[in-house]
Amino acid sequence: MFNYDFGVSDLQYFLIILTRVSCFVYAAPFYSTNNVPQRVKVGLSVFISMLIYRFVTPHMELDYNTLIGYAIIVFKEASLGILIGFSANIIMGVVQFAGSLVDMDIGLSMVNMFDPVSRQQVGFTGAFYQYGVLLILMISGMHYYILRALVASFELIPVGRVHFNLDAMMVTMLKIFRDIMMIGFRIFLPIFAAMLMLNVVLGILAKVAPQMNMFTVGIQIKILVGLAILFVTMATLPQISDILYEEIRVLVTMVIGDMG
Repeated sequence: MFNYDFGVSDLQYFLIILTRVSCFVYAAPFYSTNNVPQRVKVGLSVFISMLIYRFVTPHMELDYNTLIGYAIIVFKEASLGILIGFSANIIMGVVQFAGSLVDMDIGLSMVNMFDPVSRQQVGFTGAFYQYGVLLILMISGMHYYILRALVASFELIPVGRVHFNLDAMMVTMLKIFRDIMMIGFRIFLPIFAAMLMLNVVLGILAKVAPQMNMFTVGIQIKILVGLAILFVTMATLPQISDILYEEIRVLVTMVIGDMG
């Protein structure tokens, strides 16, 4: 039989679960995009919190005596939800970083377009990479994985048992920025190699035929060659998505371990 007793302590316990889930929803990729209505985010947070409250977490007494103690528990739960979502979302910035490098190298850094998802001006190549990788990650079920990681965090870190390991969190943050730079340059490497060879050829032609205006000719050639390399490297998007998928798994696991 179902137990429908729901007291003040149960409400406090549910609100703490809702805090972690809602902060995750507003920070995680796929769920935190600006084109998702706020009502959908709120409804999804409440629905997931109800399922976790009913089927996942064992109901235990919270260790606090005053209102400040309860506020500290809420702050820790909110921090954990934000960090789990942010660690997955920051990896998606790798493609934007790589796209900005590509635009700067092929001469499209002045070309910006309005991104309806982030509601910001973004570069052409960054938006191309972002939507391509995002589509592949959704097909591969990344949105399910990060949601399962949130549910697993309640089993690994029970409600009210969040602790900050500052040294481990600093190591995790350094790993995040190191991996962002490394993966971004790996994506940018084919364009860089092609542009380097093209610059060498243009430099030789400038010495052989000084009467030609290499500045005018070079800009057009760089754009054509850059777009051709982008078209050829479209086949590498699944491999890039695999790298990002694995990196998100590693970082989410490290963040949950650091807060446990």
